[in-house]
Amino acid sequence: MSLTNRVVVITGASSGFGADIARKAVAQGAKVVLAARSTDKLQTLVAELGGSAHALAVTADVTSDSDIDTLVAAANAFGTVDTVINNAGFGLLDTLVDAPLVDLQRIMDVNVYGAVRCTRAFLPGMIARGHGQIIMMASMAGLVAVRNMAYYCASKFALVAIGRTLQQELSGTGVACTIICPGVAQTGFQTHAPNEKYPKAATLSNCTSDQVAGVVIRAMQRRTMGEVIVPGSGALLARFSAAFPGISRAIQNMIG
Repeated sequence: MSLTNRVVVITGASSGFGADIARKAVAQGAKVVLAARSTDKLQTLVAELGGSAHALAVTADVTSDSDIDTLVAAANAFGTVDTVINNAGFGLLDTLVDAPLVDLQRIMDVNVYGAVRCTRAFLPGMIARGHGQIIMMASMAGLVAVRNMAYYCASKFALVAIGRTLQQELSGTGVACTIICPGVAQTGFQTHAPNEKYPKAATLSNCTSDQVAGVVIRAMQRRTMGEVIVPGSGALLARFSAAFPGISRAIQNMIG
């Protein structure tokens, strides 16, 4: 399915997966609405993408109801929204004992509540029109638990569960829900992570941001209703972990 003139809303669009998805979407003819907290980075990306004919920047925090209202109004003025990519999120590295409880609230507010807030804002219009797509940018950490990432894993497991539930609820509506589960890519999370706390086992499913963006584009073209794990080998790890949790845990403990 062509992406020409399809209006795509991307949260967390100022860098990483979001920016790379925007680049590839515009290259395929889509028009993108870029949402993030960093106005300067968004404006720079809009210029890179060819200006206001192809991209719109909206400064928005996904934890704010009023900001999401602003995003919806701006996006609808830009065109009929076809796809929403819930990409805004961040990660934290620490043991459960050492991680402040307030960090759990923060990460759930952005990674989970933010995605639900955006989905609830745009989904009724898609259902009324009988077509559209919601994309949840989850993680391999939403399928396989990893040490020092309890809060992050909790948020991504929740996002996967919400996506799977939404897939059932959207049956017969003409609207698709796609869950993307990337492995480890060199984004801001990994760049700023303390080396001594970053679990080596997480690197068993390496990928690139460009690779993930390409997978998202294909999911948009195919209107995928399901889950896509990047890289493909990560699917084997996820299945193994689900089938043999004790062995998986022992292997992770050996790797570190």
